[in-house]
Amino acid sequence: DKRNLLSNYKHQANNNNISNAELWSSVRSIWQEQGQLNQQVSVRNYIFFLEGESSKNCAKFRKSVTVLIMVLSLISVVLVVAGCFLPLFSTEFLGIVGLAIGFHGDVGANRVSQYSLFGFIQEIIEISYELNTNNDRIGLGTIGGIFLLSCLVVPLVQVAMLLVIWFQPMSFHGRSRSLVALEHCVAWELLGVVLLGCFLGVKRMGMPATLVNEQCDELQETFDTMVQYGLLTQEHSKCIDLLSRLEIGSFMTLFAKLILMVLTYLVKLAATEAQQDSFVRKRRSLALSPDDPYVMIAPVPKHFLGPLRCLLDVWREGDLSW
Repeated sequence: DKRNLLSNYKHQANNNNISNAELWSSVRSIWQEQGQLNQQVSVRNYIFFLEGESSKNCAKFRKSVTVLIMVLSLISVVLVVAGCFLPLFSTEFLGIVGLAIGFHGDVGANRVSQYSLFGFIQEIIEISYELNTNNDRIGLGTIGGIFLLSCLVVPLVQVAMLLVIWFQPMSFHGRSRSLVALEHCVAWELLGVVLLGCFLGVKRMGMPATLVNEQCDELQETFDTMVQYGLLTQEHSKCIDLLSRLEIGSFMTLFAKLILMVLTYLVKLAATEAQQDSFVRKRRSLALSPDDPYVMIAPVPKHFLGPLRCLLDVWREGDLSW
């Protein structure tokens, strides 16, 4: 398309007795003007010139995309914070041991326990103080700090970075630094690791109880007799059993992770397309001749001309009211 555009310009120049140098200067001036329109603009206001699709067409992201990003950001923040406070999983002791725990004389003793991320961090800190050594306090305190940083602070910072990239007008180099900072946030965000640990832990937590019950086979006949006479329920007719289940905090964290992935993908892809467009357009405006390789590149947002085309608002350049 770009080669045909230059050929048409040359044909027009021959008809109007315009030199090739003057023609090339006018083409470069058009590219420079297009590049100046996108200096110090935000990603949501970035204008793409779709030269590869049709002549003098412009496109930028719809206002509904901005609304979508704001809604997803708000939902992800609420889910991340709620997932840290609400229980991730719970355990329940059954069998003779479960009954013994339920009838324990301590106030508040219960065979059902719930665990949240903040509760887990608090347990780590308490254990470090019980061990009462500097090395244990430093080591366990560091582990607790990493959990707090990677599961609460970093996701919130990541959402803030995405909003800054989308709304804040930036130069080419400023947007590049913001994308690098976003990559560091994504690398330190460990919500998926915590969820994987919860899922595996819930699935494997009952295995030790199964091993203990294998040593109690001789008592199984006694347990069955006690169930027959109503002294035990069926769920307690064993030495010990440990039931574990996921709680609402895990599902909130899972939804937060998925929304954060979609939000990061969308904003990062849009910013990357804007960066590539700015780079190619600048190199073309500095080209010394039509034979420069960058002249033949039509900088179009290729990722947003397929399934994501609905996110762009396309119009004729002459209809643009700046």
